[in-house]
Amino acid sequence: CSRAKPIGNAPPRPRHTLHSSPSSPPAALSPSRAAMAARNPKHQDPNGDDTQDAAPVRKRTPKESCLAFCSKYFCEGQRVEKELQAKIDEGTLSWTEKWRKQLAMAVPFLLVHIVWWTAMIRWNSWHKFTDRIAQQQRFRKVLPNGKSIRTMHSNVRPWYMSVTMIFGSMVAGATSEGGASIAFPVMTLAMDVKPHVAKQFSFMIQSVGMTAAAFVILYMQVRVDWKSITYCSLGGAFGVIFGLEQVAPTLTPPYAKMYFVCWAGSFAASLYFLNRIHGRKVYLVVDPKHLPEIWAMGDLTPYWQLNLLLNWKALILLGAGFIGGIFTSIAGSGIDICSFSVLTLLFRVSEKTATPTSVVLMAINTFLAMCYCKWMMREGLEQLAWEFFCVCAPIVVVGAPLGSVLGSYVHRLVLAAFVYATDFVQLIGALIVVQPWSREKCTKELAPAKEMALGPDTCNPTHLCWSSAAIFVCGLIAFWVMQWAGEKLIQRNTATEKEVAEREKLKSAEDVGDVA
Repeated sequence: CSRAKPIGNAPPRPRHTLHSSPSSPPAALSPSRAAMAARNPKHQDPNGDDTQDAAPVRKRTPKESCLAFCSKYFCEGQRVEKELQAKIDEGTLSWTEKWRKQLAMAVPFLLVHIVWWTAMIRWNSWHKFTDRIAQQQRFRKVLPNGKSIRTMHSNVRPWYMSVTMIFGSMVAGATSEGGASIAFPVMTLAMDVKPHVAKQFSFMIQSVGMTAAAFVILYMQVRVDWKSITYCSLGGAFGVIFGLEQVAPTLTPPYAKMYFVCWAGSFAASLYFLNRIHGRKVYLVVDPKHLPEIWAMGDLTPYWQLNLLLNWKALILLGAGFIGGIFTSIAGSGIDICSFSVLTLLFRVSEKTATPTSVVLMAINTFLAMCYCKWMMREGLEQLAWEFFCVCAPIVVVGAPLGSVLGSYVHRLVLAAFVYATDFVQLIGALIVVQPWSREKCTKELAPAKEMALGPDTCNPTHLCWSSAAIFVCGLIAFWVMQWAGEKLIQRNTATEKEVAEREKLKSAEDVGDVA
């Protein structure tokens, strides 16, 4: 039977049951239903009668719980730019926008693989995968006259890095950890490649892989923070050049390895404790278009031209880019973690936005670093770095874009979990392999000429241990300060949002009054 609709504004007629009438009082609940209603108010009968029970909440099966978990954390969906999202909602996508993921991955794949296959076939360079690399000079041999020399003995083969970069390139594209966060520790800790060679290889391989991933992100119109890209890239350009010229040459291999993993580990610990705050407020970008007052709070002058640089938020992003550029010059990666830390800890930008932003930043910074090493530094790029590059380039151009696509669909906490895991493994691996407390390990890493030039205390285990610990503790303190400042900034932003909402409400009321 169909139910008649009420006429005009008349209230709908009450629903009656077989055991109740409009004038009869509601029947009392039975003891069992009263207990259920006390446990869960949703089970109370809205009509107050005892004739019908609300269905009890069914407990999920393990399969349903697993599917719900995967749907929440691994199938959250992309956050794209507002214009593209409007087209998706309206169903007016063009064919290039509809197939944007496939086209974005196909373009860099075809460009790199056409060049790579042509070169490998033309010069018959397939042996590069299996040639033994003997440039490490790892083992020390004592001659009969008592003189110590370095031997040219190694069983490392380039295809080891090909396998490593299958995983490393996907991590680079999906998280804020660049490809160097995998390549640098593996090469320096497991394969005993010299840090400056591993650093140059990281520059070269990220110039291909991260650039391909950045192209995929921008072509798919995944949301990024352009303020961070602009200011961090500018600061990173000066930082990486300063680091290559002044900082990196003064650090011996053990110091470069330990400082990198300690600094990254301190950030991972800070991000973990921040994400323990459930339900915390996050923003999509630093400068929301609908609330320009949030960015304008940082203006230091009344002139907008000067405020392009004289804004304390812009200056912080410039400083983060400069420091990140210095770390990039040491270990091949750094500006991505610096920008990610400032965005997430201080400005409380969602990891869903900060991650693709860091990928684009890393592509720009490493390409600049590779060009500077190639044409502006006297020693240029090492031949060993080229050997590793030849066997890894066709792999990263697939893995990094694929990681960007997959990373754009997962929950922000999954992206953060990748950061925890990679940084924790790096830190533990460095302690096991480098053994900073061992004098023998330190001296093995140094070239004899450099050891004689810098003195016997060039790699002092005591100094290496306490300085690495100091970097870890200082990193924790710095990131905690960022987290504390982020809480204060959130309160200021909330107050600004309320003021803007009240001002718009008064303005709309005045407009209505004028019309009346």
